[in-house]
Amino acid sequence: MRKLQIKPRELKIVSVIAATRSIGDAAALLGMAQANVSKYLSDFEARVGLKVFERTTRHLALTQFGESLLPYINRSLKQNERLINFIGDYKHEKRGKVTIYAPTGIITYLARYVIHEIKNLEDIHISLKTYNLSTNEFYEGVTFPDDCDILITYAQPKDENLVASTLTKYSITAFATPQYIKNHPINSPDDLINHSCILIDSMIVDDANIWRFRAHQSDQIRDYKVTGNYICDNTHAALELARNHLGIVFAPKESLQKEIEQGLMVPCFTHQEEWWLDLVTIFRKREYQPLRVQYVLDGVMNTLRKQIEQAAVGQPAQGS
Repeated sequence: MRKLQIKPRELKIVSVIAATRSIGDAAALLGMAQANVSKYLSDFEARVGLKVFERTTRHLALTQFGESLLPYINRSLKQNERLINFIGDYKHEKRGKVTIYAPTGIITYLARYVIHEIKNLEDIHISLKTYNLSTNEFYEGVTFPDDCDILITYAQPKDENLVASTLTKYSITAFATPQYIKNHPINSPDDLINHSCILIDSMIVDDANIWRFRAHQSDQIRDYKVTGNYICDNTHAALELARNHLGIVFAPKESLQKEIEQGLMVPCFTHQEEWWLDLVTIFRKREYQPLRVQYVLDGVMNTLRKQIEQAAVGQPAQGS
């Protein structure tokens, strides 16, 4: 048996005709041509295979089937109206949860410097979750979690339907304490094979991590396989181990700015061997976002851009 397809517009037309008992009056209320209303009714009855109205010379009267059908139609229309209202409220009300994912260091930064700058949250609840990239995601694109609203990370999204807005370029390179370097001198990335490097668990391939560096005085990128005695599941813990002279860590400069200024941590290489990463905010297209997500997204993006601009004042151009 072929499944019957019924559209809400057809049900609305039948309901108004039943209320007015007139094709002409129904057409006037609906703002439609009388011929179109008549055709909708004829098509509906033909598809159903039953008459809804008996036509007399003066007006329309519901058939026995029509009398039984009308309560179902009106309940369906009310349910449809409630559904439309729910969708409208969900999209336009400033309430509910907004989930932000980011690597450990970025999550810490957001909690410390960004989230408190978003004012007038009202009934919005912000959930911060850690998402550290795997090695494959650096090359193949990052996967957007099902419950995610905003993802701030170092790679482009795998799903091309998502929006990716680049905030800035991130300098990432090898760091250690002056004491470690004094005890274990190092001159170039080629020497890393002889050193204890602090690894990130999600990036382990064959018991090693792959660290990328830009060749000295060149834009060429080279990969180096590094190993070590310590493995962490996030950069924050890896930095703590490095601060205790236990090895070399591969991290963004911004994560160690205070230690660098105080001389507690130093780059392992005197030349510009940084690998530049894009810091990217990934989100669904705005037309598919509830108001609460748009509000938090704008707050996070505006605050981060302002802080990035302030941090860039007096610094050399990126990549120089």
